[in-house]
Amino acid sequence: MADDFGPAEGMPTTAIPSVDGKKKGAQGEKRTWLKVFETLGPQLLNAYGEAGYGKQDDATMWKAMSTPLKSGAVYISELCSKDEERRGIGLNRWIHPISMFCKYQQSVEVRKQNAYLLKESMFKELYSEIDDVLPALEYCLAPRKTTAKQGAASLRSSALAAEAPVSTKTPELLDKHAKRLYELLDTSKVSRIRMLATWQSAAGMSFIAGVHHRGAQCFRYHGNSLHGEGKATVSLEDFQKAIKVRHSIGDGGIGATAESNTSTDFGG
Repeated sequence: MADDFGPAEGMPTTAIPSVDGKKKGAQGEKRTWLKVFETLGPQLLNAYGEAGYGKQDDATMWKAMSTPLKSGAVYISELCSKDEERRGIGLNRWIHPISMFCKYQQSVEVRKQNAYLLKESMFKELYSEIDDVLPALEYCLAPRKTTAKQGAASLRSSALAAEAPVSTKTPELLDKHAKRLYELLDTSKVSRIRMLATWQSAAGMSFIAGVHHRGAQCFRYHGNSLHGEGKATVSLEDFQKAIKVRHSIGDGGIGATAESNTSTDFGG
């Protein structure tokens, strides 16, 4: 497949049906791949104020995430798919911004700001958690996919372009680190990373990290609820398998409630 935003191999790329020359979005093509404006960040952004998802429970949010868009996408996150490859892409969308978010917190200036704003105990817990989870995030992050250049693009591309490398990460270590990421999504345990991402998610990188983390959290607890599996929760084994499947394709192609938007992450 081309990349995480492109069509899967063998997927039709026909235009959206039209009536009298006008696109009819409600009857658009049904796509398992997403255009960038169909992903969680753009879809959950409220340009005028607070978005409603912040006060919804995970089950309500997951159902809305799984609802088809008029543009033709069948959901707003690949995590809503039953297919392991799609789920792996959805998890990679979460891993990338949350790892960047953690690295951002480690910069000298941001560290000083956090030391000033957070209680000393929270500050220590935050950086202890980042040190613990960042190696798992970096290891589980699959490389960006690249496409083979064709036509005019092949003529203007670098003559020295090398073939894209294949991921050399081992299944055993992917399982180990994926288990740590699965634990990061456990809402029964306090997470200062989740706390800070929620707190800072007014805009920009923090917002993207926050919404993708929330989507992954919904996936863990409700990922199978609409697939007739009998159990809503996604198991650790399925979580690990999705990450490994995403790595196997290499780069040959890229606890809130309805009443309150606070959680135990903010306590202590």
